[in-house]
Amino acid sequence: MAESQLLCLEDGLMPPAVPESRPQFYYSEQQRAALERLITDGDGAFKNLLKDENGQDFLSAREIKTITGTFVKYPSEEDDGANRGSRNDSGSLRSTYWPQMSDTEVPPLDIGWPSSGLFKGVTRVSVFTHPPKENSPHIKEVTRKLIQESCKVVAIVMDLLTDLQILRDLFEASKRGVPVYIVLDDQGAPLFLDMCSRLKVGDRELKNVRTRTVKGVGLNLSVGKIPGNVHSKYMLIDGDKVMFGTYSFSWSSSRMDRNMITVMSGQVVDFYDNDFRQLYAISDKLDLFKVFHISKPQTGTVSRAAVPKRPEAATSRFQVNLGDVKVPAHKYHNPKYLLALGQIPGRTEPLQDFLNKMEPPDPELEPEPEPENPAEELENLTPVPSPPEKKQSKKFKTLTFSTKRWKKGKKDKTSDTVIEESAANPSDDAGKWCIKRLKKKRVLYSG
Repeated sequence: MAESQLLCLEDGLMPPAVPESRPQFYYSEQQRAALERLITDGDGAFKNLLKDENGQDFLSAREIKTITGTFVKYPSEEDDGANRGSRNDSGSLRSTYWPQMSDTEVPPLDIGWPSSGLFKGVTRVSVFTHPPKENSPHIKEVTRKLIQESCKVVAIVMDLLTDLQILRDLFEASKRGVPVYIVLDDQGAPLFLDMCSRLKVGDRELKNVRTRTVKGVGLNLSVGKIPGNVHSKYMLIDGDKVMFGTYSFSWSSSRMDRNMITVMSGQVVDFYDNDFRQLYAISDKLDLFKVFHISKPQTGTVSRAAVPKRPEAATSRFQVNLGDVKVPAHKYHNPKYLLALGQIPGRTEPLQDFLNKMEPPDPELEPEPEPENPAEELENLTPVPSPPEKKQSKKFKTLTFSTKRWKKGKKDKTSDTVIEESAANPSDDAGKWCIKRLKKKRVLYSG
């Protein structure tokens, strides 16, 4: 037995009665007993009971008609006994069954859902009415424009979805590859199926559509249950916009009724995102393929390109072996390293065919052969004439310094030695000119 039921059996734990004058008032035992009298004995007994107990008649004539017309009785003992006998014979269920968790799987959002939880920016609000205000579009135009501009997902919770133009827009979004999730009130589902049959939908229209039904909370009594309805009316677009209000997606609601819708974007969309997933989890499946006797399209799998197996790691786990060459592992997947493996993308041909297509080299562009005796070539070289010396201007004073350098407190005499050896053996005018240039290596100019 549930823990809440066990607590109710203990003495002194019943909560105090809340008077009707307080806002927290929600449940009344007197009203529950009056509802049972209404269902079992009729409207007259219902009013007499309230009169005897000095209670007020809390139901309108429309509510009384709806409750008496939708009330569902619990199955009788004979039917319940037959069901229990079949279960005991099969041995699938035990007589006492108190699961701690649900024994049914949560329906997945299998055709895609945008990620949530990220900051969506400042909340922005736009309000539209029917009849429309000045310079404002009507509510059906706003709804269809949101569906036609969707690119990630369309999620709808609606009591009635029978407008043909809106249904066409939803099926066109499905054909574009946009996931479309629809959660309908259980009593409005037959009307939705009737309008879909008029459109003659096929597998292309239903490929990315998931439809489910959900019931209201209802009220459980000792003799049966009063079902409830779903009056939530909103539509999520791409996970960052939501449209909600009093507008039902039907022709009469968009033409004859007074309605108001609000389009919001921003962080408030996360609330509707969570609410839709909760309703989707407790809903019942409505298989449109099965209802319209349409075979489901086969989803083809995308074939992946063959990837070469990575060689075993070398001395380091950050390297791989490619023969005698070690390449870092993070560069192994670079396309240019396929050349090292010989896996060049594109068309390939044998090496001999490639060599046959090569053109012979041009003899005029061939380099001259190297001389057999390099010493004779050096003797036959003609000296390069020395350039004329430029006269120094009187404005500048030329100061010649030694090429000695100081390094860490020690003199480096290498440069002086080279200059002296070159001056002792001048071979030609070009050598003399080079010696002069080396002696004038450092020159300071002063004006």
